[in-house]
Amino acid sequence: MLLSLLTGEQQSGTGAARSSALVRLLLGAEPEAVAPLLGGDRWLVVHARPDAHAPDQVAASALGAALGSPLVDLAEDVVRILLPADREPAPHPGWTLGVSAPVAPHDWPAADARAARALARARATRAALVRHDPRPGLTGLVPPAEAEAHARTLLAPVTAAPALTETLRTWLSLHGSWDRTAVALSVHRNTVRQRIARCAALLEADLDDPDVRMELWFALRLL
Repeated sequence: MLLSLLTGEQQSGTGAARSSALVRLLLGAEPEAVAPLLGGDRWLVVHARPDAHAPDQVAASALGAALGSPLVDLAEDVVRILLPADREPAPHPGWTLGVSAPVAPHDWPAADARAARALARARATRAALVRHDPRPGLTGLVPPAEAEAHARTLLAPVTAAPALTETLRTWLSLHGSWDRTAVALSVHRNTVRQRIARCAALLEADLDDPDVRMELWFALRLL
């Protein structure tokens, strides 16, 4: 029965459309050019982790089916799902979900990063589902090129070490909580302390100063 379902899907119009979209992407087509084959022009990216054990392909596919999309990727301990924006995901028993804001296909990579941060926040706060907040902020008042140049200069001492950058980003997003940051990053709280101390030394900054934290947070968002 399972074999017939799998082969039947490949012969269906939906399976053929997905195969065509994949081939076009591999041959150099832009995401927005293949998105109509997949069924939408606005999309959500969902990152998910099971609460009890590492995910496998069967569990990942089942979650995708429950959320309404066959576009599922199992990468290490995270399941990523590309979901048409009209299929609003709901909390799913046994899983923790992070959901991006709706985006056009050319913004899929950015939405992927936002879903990852939403999942980290969901795990740290023990929420079943966290959505990325798409509201505009003060950073929108600064010309993007100037803001990005400032951010790169400010963060240059730590950007060579991705672990430091991601730890700083997560720690700031969780209001300086050692324990919640450790949960979000799956590391020991002492590792978090060491990394944040290293960031403070490299940046020559007082991370207890709220003005410093605010500026670093804006800079990290721009990267």
